[in-house]
Amino acid sequence: MKKTIGNVGTLNLTEATEESISAIQHINNVGLLLYSTETASLVPKLSIGNLGYSLKIPKDAQVINGLFTVDNELLTYAKPDQTIIVNGLLTFSNDLRLETILETELTFIVNGIIYAPTAFKGSVNRLIKKHSGVSLDYTGSEPKLLSGDTLLTNALVDSFSPKTNLALNGVLTLAADLDLEQLSDKIESIQINGVIELYEHQVASVMSKVTINGTTKIIPTHYKQLKSVFQLSSQSIKRFKQECVFTTKPLVFDQSVTREAFQKAFKSIHSHSFILCSEDIEDLVYEVLNRFETDVYTYKDDFRFITNDTWKQETLQQLKYPTTIVVYRYLRFEDTLSFEAIKDHSIVLLGELSVPNEQSKHVIQQRMTENKNGLIHTSDQLEPSKSNYGELSL
Repeated sequence: MKKTIGNVGTLNLTEATEESISAIQHINNVGLLLYSTETASLVPKLSIGNLGYSLKIPKDAQVINGLFTVDNELLTYAKPDQTIIVNGLLTFSNDLRLETILETELTFIVNGIIYAPTAFKGSVNRLIKKHSGVSLDYTGSEPKLLSGDTLLTNALVDSFSPKTNLALNGVLTLAADLDLEQLSDKIESIQINGVIELYEHQVASVMSKVTINGTTKIIPTHYKQLKSVFQLSSQSIKRFKQECVFTTKPLVFDQSVTREAFQKAFKSIHSHSFILCSEDIEDLVYEVLNRFETDVYTYKDDFRFITNDTWKQETLQQLKYPTTIVVYRYLRFEDTLSFEAIKDHSIVLLGELSVPNEQSKHVIQQRMTENKNGLIHTSDQLEPSKSNYGELSL
């Protein structure tokens, strides 16, 4: 059964075969693709939506995802002609010796940030075979290394020594109440391979210290960040009281949310995703939106919000009212669809939809009101998408 895959951080094809490649229908996004001379011919046989960077590497190379620190001992005892691939942040410690750098046969391929002592910044370049990203240097003590999702709070900043160089691989989120004067005293620089999330009022004080290989996400000041999909009803919407919210995930309002309840809940919505609501409150949604680019999808009688599901034609026939079907991630129809079964419904395709044959695909297309970079597969041998892989070897 073929697979479709959502997102892959590092896709390693150095050991791939015709058989392993044939098991993949499609991959939406790949950050870094690694292949060898022996597997280069397999790369064009993969269906990949978006590819960040591809590298041909020695078949026996060591792959590191995240943080990797190189000290003098590692260079001294490295194997002859050894290559290490770092997808993340490579740091050279300040105990390096020039003669060791000149004598070692160890080399690196880096996708991300290289961080080296100022005195050796030029010397370590001989160890770098390929590099995509940012190269930086530091003086004094070695940087404070962090990995993964980190919330930078006043307590964490207070634990740092003065003039700390902070280096992070992952996501750095600044707390809304962060003391910017304390941050200025404690942190000399911030190097990020990944994402930084901060508030508008923090930009001027913080970004002058930041070097980033990745994405900067700026949250409007006084906005509450929503980090997951919210499906709100007349009861759950009560947690919001004239809130200003920021989100990169969908906001879904069911039929029970009244105009009065919505007006009491939200003062402003800053969305980098989309909103699904009933036609009854559509005008109110547009009134509180502060991004022109935000998509708003509406339904009249009923809706289904699909993350990962399998339906039959019978499922459509059991819907009591004309229904807007929003495919956010993945929906599979097991059997052949007739126009009669779907004629009263509409489809908003934002993810992937699998149907068993061309007839069913044609029926779906007739009832599709929106297709936002969605995919329709005509194969009943397709597995649902796996959302994310940090590293995947085929």
